[in-house]
Amino acid sequence: MPLKLPPVLVLGALLVTVQLACVRPGTPQTSPAPTASPTEQDVIDKILKHYEEALGGDKAISSITSLRMKGTFELPGVKGTIEGWRKEPRKTLTVFEFPGIGKLKKGYDGENRWLQTPAGTYVDNHGPEEIAELERDAEVFSAGKIKNVFESMKLETRARINGRDMYVIQGTPPKGPAEKLFFDMENGLLVRWDMARRLKNHQTVFVKVHLEDYRDVGGVKMPFNVRFAFESASLRITMDEVEQNIPIDDAMFRKP
Repeated sequence: MPLKLPPVLVLGALLVTVQLACVRPGTPQTSPAPTASPTEQDVIDKILKHYEEALGGDKAISSITSLRMKGTFELPGVKGTIEGWRKEPRKTLTVFEFPGIGKLKKGYDGENRWLQTPAGTYVDNHGPEEIAELERDAEVFSAGKIKNVFESMKLETRARINGRDMYVIQGTPPKGPAEKLFFDMENGLLVRWDMARRLKNHQTVFVKVHLEDYRDVGGVKMPFNVRFAFESASLRITMDEVEQNIPIDDAMFRKP
């Protein structure tokens, strides 16, 4: 009988691209989001520029061509290890290992996405909406490209998280509900990202992604603690090691 994994973990495996994409090099921006007034757009631009500078600046971010991370993940009643690799352009591999059970692997070789469960099942994830969402997940953490992944952006009422003041930007994607990005007003870092994702049964799952414990890695700040807060469960990923610009064989990203 095939092993059934918690849906929250499978979705978490898809969303862990967030962690690997935190330092994705930016590309030239297109025209800004059309709905904000000139004054409002100036404020949004300053917030995003502050975020880019807080991470380490465009030059430092763009210098990263590969990344390896290693750490642990925790679900209610489940703990294990996680390891991830990223190589430009757009190649990723994430491996969750369950003690006494096996591994869940999620990979993308630049053209094909695949999922391997501990039961040995392989699934191609080629739904156009899912791919579009995953691409946005990757791009949203590239400071220079945030504006380009939403059709429009506007300022929301300021918020407080853990006693700190936040700028809140609402971004509306081409499809699906609006999303919210929370930036620390003092240090400029992205602290939380509220989003919605669709499962294969067309159910919409809402998740709040909390980015914590930013540390400097080779001149670029990265969150070493990322918590995915779903409506019914949570997934926490804690990094222990992060390496940049290391040799990675393209073969490891291909579907087994």
